[in-house]
Amino acid sequence: MGPRLTEWDDSWDNQSVRQTSWGRVRPVSYGDEAGSYAPGHRLCRMFQFTPPLPKAMSERIGLLGGTFDRLHVGHHRLIEEVAARCDNLEIHVTSDSMVSAKGNQVQSYDQRFESLSTFIEQTGVQASVHMLDDPFGPAPHREDCVVIGCTSETLDGCERINEMRLEAALKPLEIVVVAHFIDEAGEILSSSRIRSGIVSPSGTLWIQASDFDTVRYMPAVLDEELKQPLGTLHKGPEDNPSIALESALSTVKDKSMIIAVGDVTVLSLEESGHIPRVAVIDGCTKRQEWSPSSRITLDESKRFHAVNPAGTLTRSMYEACRDAMHWDGPTVIDVEGEEDLSPIPLILICPLGTVIMYGQPGEGIVVRRVDLAAKSRARRFLDAFQSTESK
Repeated sequence: MGPRLTEWDDSWDNQSVRQTSWGRVRPVSYGDEAGSYAPGHRLCRMFQFTPPLPKAMSERIGLLGGTFDRLHVGHHRLIEEVAARCDNLEIHVTSDSMVSAKGNQVQSYDQRFESLSTFIEQTGVQASVHMLDDPFGPAPHREDCVVIGCTSETLDGCERINEMRLEAALKPLEIVVVAHFIDEAGEILSSSRIRSGIVSPSGTLWIQASDFDTVRYMPAVLDEELKQPLGTLHKGPEDNPSIALESALSTVKDKSMIIAVGDVTVLSLEESGHIPRVAVIDGCTKRQEWSPSSRITLDESKRFHAVNPAGTLTRSMYEACRDAMHWDGPTVIDVEGEEDLSPIPLILICPLGTVIMYGQPGEGIVVRRVDLAAKSRARRFLDAFQSTESK
């Protein structure tokens, strides 16, 4: 142990560190320091002296590694708490090749880099972003780093890094374990739950329990906005929907993720050899009975039934959409009433990357890939609806 200095000071707690002209002093904890002392007496504390280090060597550099997909408030907490324990934080983000096994809904490295850079700029956190090409990155061999951050899930990896550092005759890193952020459903907020379409990056549920307890009525103020395409319009003649459909399908990579709304769109898909993940039909087009609907078979699809009058979203529709999305295989929702508004609950329920496809009367077929913006817009629409308690 190095030399000790005695200094009178009754204002510091056991965690305080002071930088003096002759070095850093830190309180040395003794068992009786928390005891009571008579009024007027001053507490004599012992301090351990650390000689001053060159500026470059005294800077506390921290490390943090991860995928950081769909940057969310849990990531924000992790970054801010680890950054508070060091002077400069290096955030090492997994490369595209490292996350390929997680599926095609994980954002690209460039997208994740951009999200982190924007967060750093907006918050003023002292941090930089780097690419991570292997499970451990620079942590096992960097001599200039003193801190590494993690959650309880990744603690084992940090402990393994410290074992590797000891084997290399390096000091172990101080491990900062940051608590998970708990979302509105009481679950750990994660990128996978966001990709699954369950929660937003702020941890709120896209579909609330109360949504299933109310009948929602579309207000007139939304009529014009909802008539506009919610996505990209692929034009084609009304009497030959296959032309618009061919154009629409050319933009969809994973055709197993298609939700088709409307009899014309569903029949066109089936006749082209494509079975939608979810098909929503009501036997009509332009609110008139459409006889070709009888050609829709979808024999291998599980069928659900919903009662949903025009201009409304009912409990029956919510439940049919939910059950159809949760079914392991293709499904059909047969609507008694009207299916025009079904994209709203379907967008809120479905995973990111799902493709909503529906007909735009007299113009063609609309394709909307579900992303966070689509979910936010659908939630805004639903919140604007008037509601009454379900019977």
